[in-house]
Amino acid sequence: MSAPSVSARPSAVGLGMPQVPRVRRSREEVEEAAPVSGEKRVLLAAPRGYCAGVDRAVVAVEKALEHHGAPVYVRKEIVHNRHVVDTLTERGVVFVDELDEVPEGALTVFSAHGVSPAVVEEAAQRNLRTIDATCPLVTKVHREAVRFAKQDKRILLIGHDGHEEVEGTFGEAPEHTTVINDVAEARTVQVEDPDNLIWLSQTTLSVDETLEIVSVLRERFPHLQDPPSDDICYATSNRQAAIKSISPECDLVIIVGSANSSNSVRLKEVAAEYGASRAERVDFANQVDESWFEGVATVGLSSGASVPEVLVQEVLALLAEYGYGQVDEVVTAEEDIIFSLPKELRAELKRVGDESRSLGGRRRDAEA
Repeated sequence: MSAPSVSARPSAVGLGMPQVPRVRRSREEVEEAAPVSGEKRVLLAAPRGYCAGVDRAVVAVEKALEHHGAPVYVRKEIVHNRHVVDTLTERGVVFVDELDEVPEGALTVFSAHGVSPAVVEEAAQRNLRTIDATCPLVTKVHREAVRFAKQDKRILLIGHDGHEEVEGTFGEAPEHTTVINDVAEARTVQVEDPDNLIWLSQTTLSVDETLEIVSVLRERFPHLQDPPSDDICYATSNRQAAIKSISPECDLVIIVGSANSSNSVRLKEVAAEYGASRAERVDFANQVDESWFEGVATVGLSSGASVPEVLVQEVLALLAEYGYGQVDEVVTAEEDIIFSLPKELRAELKRVGDESRSLGGRRRDAEA
């Protein structure tokens, strides 16, 4: 397959953050330290980058800025990506940890990870104007939790305690829900009614790890019920499948994504588990260490579901400087998912006649 072009589009990488000066070793110095056996190439995983839920959330904040002006407040990070957060901050978005930091009556956006009913109630009490940018796939899990709690089922929620998404889902039915972080907890958790259990999961987990946890739970609780549909989102599954396909051929895999991005961290882990000799994660191209290229013929590259494509292109440009100019895109799935923008925003855009964007999803790259 022909190599995707490396974009020359400028980016706001590291806006608001001082860049650490460094002098890189040259390509010649790296190759002298450890000569490469074989032709240098990049396997570029696809799908990668923005999912429909992330795109929808980012567009929602951008549209809020356009029509209401700064400041626009966002509870938590709109998505877990430093570049996105820094860029929006430069444009006048104020990110807060809790709603008591927001002036009464101000416009506030709930992040893509979702919030609990208690947060929604607090916003109402403080007369905040809100836009709910929760990913529709997360909302689906929230609704499942509410429905199963009404049926008086006990819910085992597989996810990372403290993650915003888990906090939001747990908050829908706290008296019915127990969070399971890992296999160790699955082996020791105690439940009141083992014959009336159902499991749900955070949408951005490792597919393999989740299945392992469910297997352990089912051994202990044979009557454990599955959710009516897969909770792990299509984007997480697709990106992990793409990494699994290229990792066995890779001497090095680089994942572009932030440390607090669960799905980005999982991609790095999956790469290591499925045969990559080395796997690393970076936010930006300037964090790539050229020593990683020593003796490396094949580099795999992908990005988490909250990562704009421009950051991947900048890593590709750096790789080209070190001789990795051949780029083969490996496509394991096609994505055409799109979501409508939050209903509060759609009503406003309709009122003012703004028809420039009404959807979030794969169309973003074509329209950017």
